[in-house]
Amino acid sequence: MAEVIVVRHGQAAFGTDDYDRLTEVGWEQARLLGEHFADAEQRFDAVFIGTMRRHRETLAGIRDALAQSSIVTPQATELLGLNEYDFHSLVGAYIALNGDLLDGGKINLADSQSFYRMLRVALMAWSRNELKNIAEPWAEFERRVRGTIEDLSGVKGRVLVVTSGGPISAMLREVLALDVETMVNTNLQAKNTGVTRYFTRGMNFSLNMFNAVPHLESSGHRHLITYT
Repeated sequence: MAEVIVVRHGQAAFGTDDYDRLTEVGWEQARLLGEHFADAEQRFDAVFIGTMRRHRETLAGIRDALAQSSIVTPQATELLGLNEYDFHSLVGAYIALNGDLLDGGKINLADSQSFYRMLRVALMAWSRNELKNIAEPWAEFERRVRGTIEDLSGVKGRVLVVTSGGPISAMLREVLALDVETMVNTNLQAKNTGVTRYFTRGMNFSLNMFNAVPHLESSGHRHLITYT
């Protein structure tokens, strides 16, 4: 039996030239999560992350807070299957096919709410293989996430995984046999540093908790609950 704790990265820098980095809020979220793990005396037997900067920085924030309690985390193993899909390219491909549907250019994709509304329909189009010139087809995305589940299935003890909302929701789809629309809706409600936990025995993953932010739920930290 193993315990797999899957963490979405801290708040990334939406609307800047480099989304793939944590904001000050993102660093604080990661630090508070590390303190939460330390308070619970949670030690990890293995750590896995994607190759993205926001994954590494989130782990660094968690690790630094754990170290303050003399809890040492193992060296992280990088898995490509934990990387996010290229959502900017997906939205661009959807607009290329459906630009006439964008309300005469009135939709402002620099606004996070407008962007994520557009991303929702782009993801559904992606899942139906409607988008052109996409580097990663939907089936390949699902295949690499399925491979990640296989990688995690062989690990014992308590495992920490730092990744993004897309792989988290795709893992949930595999475990709970969700339809694509439910997966997409789940993806777009993922909180930054939200915690999802599974108990596993081989390839048998049992969901115990989804998208929880106990480290941010006190009155002094609720303003740090974000989704980007």
